[in-house]
Amino acid sequence: MNHFSIDDIRVLHVDDDPGFAEIVSEFLEREDDAFSVETATSVDDALVMLQDIQVDCVVSDYDMPQKDGLDFLELVRHDYPDLPFLLFTGKGSEEIASRAISAGVTDYLQKEAGTEQYTVLANRIRNAVRSARAETAVQRTEDRYHNLVDTAPIPILLFDRDWKALYANEAAIAFLDADSFTEIAGKKASDFLHPDERDAARKRFQRLMREGVSVPEREYRVMTAEGEVKTATIATAPGYYRGEQVAQAMVYR
Repeated sequence: MNHFSIDDIRVLHVDDDPGFAEIVSEFLEREDDAFSVETATSVDDALVMLQDIQVDCVVSDYDMPQKDGLDFLELVRHDYPDLPFLLFTGKGSEEIASRAISAGVTDYLQKEAGTEQYTVLANRIRNAVRSARAETAVQRTEDRYHNLVDTAPIPILLFDRDWKALYANEAAIAFLDADSFTEIAGKKASDFLHPDERDAARKRFQRLMREGVSVPEREYRVMTAEGEVKTATIATAPGYYRGEQVAQAMVYR
């Protein structure tokens, strides 16, 4: 994941001790020029700042008056479900750690004596931001793929390594006489082929997944959800979906 840029990272650090908050800011910005640290001394102030500025990661203490770090985490997860959130606390326990994980904390770090902890904190922040940006890039790629394929005039289906349907566009759902993708999801490609076609199709599929190459298009007898037989030419090519290798089947009638 190192190819995702982390040249500029804005951190919001929340701690009710302004002196400690200042120390953390100084050490982080000294540790890495990419860091720009904003500070808040209460959860309410931090929530206002999140509305006013864009941050890449939140670092929060746990033991704070009125609203603690877990209260803050739950509020952040409600409005910013994918924002990296690190709990950096001097009051640690298995119960707090368990509750933090259940609430969706990105990472959990115990405050310790010495400056080495700030190097560890900086590494945790970098890793969390890198991971979040990688996931965002993958999501954007999938969104673009869906925008393109969903509106394609030809039926397109995706199958995983077990030959099970992962996705079908509207044209494919209509071609298979299904009411929705729910009728297709998880079924094997062989379920939609005439029994006499299945062995040959399976060999072609195995070659595609093994070698990662497209296989020549071929005419098949396709069985729809209603049991009707339709003749169609199917072209199959390798692809990736949600990080996994898939087979893309494009149907030409």
